[in-house]
Amino acid sequence: MTPCTSLHRTSGDSIGFPYLNQRLTGTLRLRTRGTTIEGTLRIAIVGAGGHGKVVADTVLTLGKDDLAGFLDDKAELVGRVIAGVRVIGRMDAWSQHGIERLIFAIGDNHARRKAVQRVTAAGARLTSAIHPRATVSDRASVKDGTAIMAGAVVNAYADVGMNVIINTGAIVEHDCVIGPHAHIAPGSCLAGNVTIGEGAFLGLGSRVLPGLRIGSWSIVGAGAVVTRDVPDGATVAGIPARRLT
Repeated sequence: MTPCTSLHRTSGDSIGFPYLNQRLTGTLRLRTRGTTIEGTLRIAIVGAGGHGKVVADTVLTLGKDDLAGFLDDKAELVGRVIAGVRVIGRMDAWSQHGIERLIFAIGDNHARRKAVQRVTAAGARLTSAIHPRATVSDRASVKDGTAIMAGAVVNAYADVGMNVIINTGAIVEHDCVIGPHAHIAPGSCLAGNVTIGEGAFLGLGSRVLPGLRIGSWSIVGAGAVVTRDVPDGATVAGIPARRLT
């Protein structure tokens, strides 16, 4: 029987897909319940823009032999080499290239969610990219499709949802819950027990005080210090953060 795979700690029946483990160079590590399986998978990065370069750097640092190339719907990019990686086709071409797992590198949360829904509906499977210089607790949960960049910290009992970006140097403290498709920008810091709703965006260097909730599809401006809950769909900015929309 094939064991189900999990990402770090799992909660209840939650399971995810294999991820690129920060402690291993050159292969993918599949962590299962009670078993660790090592093997090489053929992967591709969806999105050949600026964020794609950073994700590619992570994957290449972990072992370039696993990376087939970029996939991007911009026809003019197909065939080009970007950051040392060739754009091998449009997003839907994953099955034509024998791709076993996809990593999404689209910074816009709405666009990234739409793209993930599109390819997973067609049978594609996701993996997560965790930079070897990120620190992720073995007691944290990181679900499939998430990218964790260099210098980021995800502490014990944090629960990071599907298709999330934890960008360079961001800190996610203990017991935080981050909903799917969210983006925690470089240098942001979430104190303990913070809840981030689906698709929320936390701007560069923002701070969220302990125990607060940032609503789904809300925006926290760069450098903001959040001292109270943020409603769904709201935009806040400033010190302390105040609602703009």
